[in-house]
Amino acid sequence: MTLEDESGKEYKATYIAERTALSAGWKAFSAGHKLVEGDVLVFHLVSSSKFKVYIVRAFKSKKVDDSFSSLNVNVHAKPIRSRRMKRRKRTAKNAGCLELFPLNLPSANVENNSLMLLDTKNEHLVDQSENDSKELSSGLVDGIRSLASIIDFQEVKSIDSFIITVNGSRIELSEHHKTKYYELCCSQNSFLHDHLLKSISSKLAAEIIAQTVKIAEAIKGCKLSTSQADYLLWDKTLKGFELLGMNVGFLQARLNRLMTLSSELQEAVESERYRISLEQDHMKDEKKCLEVKLMKLKEAMHRLDAEIESLKANAEKHELMFQEEVNAAW
Repeated sequence: MTLEDESGKEYKATYIAERTALSAGWKAFSAGHKLVEGDVLVFHLVSSSKFKVYIVRAFKSKKVDDSFSSLNVNVHAKPIRSRRMKRRKRTAKNAGCLELFPLNLPSANVENNSLMLLDTKNEHLVDQSENDSKELSSGLVDGIRSLASIIDFQEVKSIDSFIITVNGSRIELSEHHKTKYYELCCSQNSFLHDHLLKSISSKLAAEIIAQTVKIAEAIKGCKLSTSQADYLLWDKTLKGFELLGMNVGFLQARLNRLMTLSSELQEAVESERYRISLEQDHMKDEKKCLEVKLMKLKEAMHRLDAEIESLKANAEKHELMFQEEVNAAW
């Protein structure tokens, strides 16, 4: 199997089903993270053979990792010692999974109730006491259940108390994205990531939230000239986020409304543009007809002007002929 720590580094380990124990690779993981007796390890199954491992440090005296800040581990930390214990006989039914580590252990019982480990030198099993396993397992499960439950959004009074937690992991965003995401959550009076799938990693969750904020900003920045291709891309992305459990229905509703309104308005504009274009073409044709008529009228005017000049000349000629007849001798 693969063990991935909170920083994303992976370790290969072998799980011995018959002995319900970790073998090869566990030593490297334990040494690499400086585990001590009393530390609590939570194994989160993220794929068929891969666990995300969260470590709650007992050595820090109630100061634990951000992902598990709500747990109160009251134990005395001791370095892990190699020791041999006689392996208890177990039936196949009881060898199904690793036993769980308790949340609160009395200091006197720390050695008897430690996590199952393999001797780092001889690889012998260090077993957890079976007498208290049910009670201890119940304590851890209750602690994790308490950790997994997210604070009701009604309790968030300002952005200072706005903490984003997905499947027990705290999500860190840039100041800008956090502010915008807080505004989106306030608009719906709930955490939009409340129902993300349990298999979603913290990195993927952070990316989903950041992309949701970007799409929300893009929607707010839409203009009538925004292309349908952009709308379709955002819609497709939001549908994918919705399938992963993100509450983006209100963004999809606004996006669909803008798509419909944009389409209707653009169709109206195109229809009016087409009408005006037709009318403009008609006016151009009329103008050409009028220009032809004007040309003909001008030609007629020139012809009439010439005829008038000719008539004037004839009139003068006739006047001279008449005066000659008047002035002729008796």
